Amino acid sequence: MSLKPVILLYDLNNTLVDECATLIGQTGLYTTINTYNEANAREAMHQYNRGFGLLTNKLSCIITGWNRHKRPRDQFLFKLRIEEKRSRFRQPTPVIMVTEEHRRDLKLRALDPTEGSVAAYLQDDAFQGILIDTLHKIVFGNRATELNSIAFAQLNAEEEAED
Repeated sequence: MSLKPVILLYDLNNTLVDECATLIGQTGLYTTINTYNEANAREAMHQYNRGFGLLTNKLSCIITGWNRHKRPRDQFLFKLRIEEKRSRFRQPTPVIMVTEEHRRDLKLRALDPTEGSVAAYLQDDAFQGILIDTLHKIVFGNRATELNSIAFAQLNAEEEAED
């Protein structure tokens, strides 16, 4: 008996969390943990830590968004990355952002491989058609870093085209 990959869902928008969980649940391939506040998300993350947080955790992916009430450096994503950088034995957990936030500076920070290293940055009004395919690429194809590189390069190309 093999265990299903675990996906942590966290967003202040409960409807978005539930919608993502429904889409993911329909595949039958994953187990989801739905959290609606940061304290619960952090607790779930700690439950899946290995080696007292020194090793990469057992979560296959985290799907989250922005909390518009917090400054960028106080966001869940960046707290996660700071925690992961404390140990050289820990790899970054793959993250997919599903957000209504269209600020370019936040998108740049999220996709930057040295800061957020987000595998995919999806808009909340159009994520349904690509979420599962993206999740499969990350979890079963082990392509989170590749997807991050592609998305970051596309964002940089868009910025250069605008200048």
